[in-house]
Amino acid sequence: MISLLISENQPGQAQQLADKLGDSEEIEIVGYARDGLEVAQITAQLRPDVALIHADLPGMNGFEACQMAAMASPETACVILLDSGQESPESQRRAMRAGARAVIVTTTAADKLAEIVREVAGLKECKQQSEYELISDPTKMPVTIAVTGAKGGIGKTTIATNMAVCLQQQFPGQVVLVEFIGQYGDATLMLDLPQSRGIAELASYDELDPDLVESHLQRHSCGLKVLAAPRSGGIAPDSGDITIPYLADLLGILRRSYRFVVFDIPPLLEAVSTYIFSRCNYIIVVTYLLDLAAIRDTTTLLASLTDMKMPPERVKLVVNRSGNSSPFSLSDLQQAVKRPPAAQIPEDVATTTGALNEGVPVVLGAPRSAIASGIRKLARTIVAELPQGADR
Repeated sequence: MISLLISENQPGQAQQLADKLGDSEEIEIVGYARDGLEVAQITAQLRPDVALIHADLPGMNGFEACQMAAMASPETACVILLDSGQESPESQRRAMRAGARAVIVTTTAADKLAEIVREVAGLKECKQQSEYELISDPTKMPVTIAVTGAKGGIGKTTIATNMAVCLQQQFPGQVVLVEFIGQYGDATLMLDLPQSRGIAELASYDELDPDLVESHLQRHSCGLKVLAAPRSGGIAPDSGDITIPYLADLLGILRRSYRFVVFDIPPLLEAVSTYIFSRCNYIIVVTYLLDLAAIRDTTTLLASLTDMKMPPERVKLVVNRSGNSSPFSLSDLQQAVKRPPAAQIPEDVATTTGALNEGVPVVLGAPRSAIASGIRKLARTIVAELPQGADR
């Protein structure tokens, strides 16, 4: 049943509207208002589904009353009523500014009036959609994470893949890993997933939709979804095939469907990778202490992210392959980059090599290893900073 409040600016007008709706069994009139203040008061008290508010009300005019009613009862759909001849672009603009959901004339036919009441009342059904929780519940808002590094071979894909698996274990069915690599992506190799359609093929479509994107995702046995890069040749992120509008559509679709979107992304500061960084809640910069070039390039990358106005708290520095064999110390790194690391992942060549060769992520194949522990700690650090009440 749709509850309805009707206003009038002259005696008998409200009854005329009520008579028009008299045959509609799904509409119940719960109140009548004779001036603007009464419209706002009754709306605040009764919170009807719909309020028909005449533009010319005594005391407080209908536009002012609509604005007050919309603030007092956001779930009420306010409709501005105009007398015949009052319709104008300015009236439409005033109604929109006041928060009205529709503008109609008092001479509107009965069936059309009932149809409009049903339509605006049905707007609140959007609260039943899953996307409403993404908007209204901070604990369900999507989180986008980029894992990058200043040079190749530092283990960023290992960290991205294993962290995505950790998040999947904690948030089942809510994690997707995107290999934002031009060619020869290793994440699918680490997960022992076959070659399949991925980010390169999606870029060839004129328009993306959720079903199309989902059809290009692979599912690992742990439940993690993966948008793969091509294993043999293919397009590079900076080739012109992957554009910012394409990425905007892709990321928008993924964020509606998954709580966590993890990008394994090269450090090249092309426009497309810069765009991804700008859309991320967290950027994980992976480095190691094995050579001076890695420290120098990491310093440059962090400075570039700072120049891009990335908030410092969004950028997490991770030291991979940390161990006694490193020629440089943690203090050397901190002195160069001017920040402490968020996590350290110990060196264990045998474990990581075995995991890669077997196609089983470390956190699944060697869950008690120091590497798995370090990556789980990194994932927990991210989750701990999410709004309280998140599923844990």
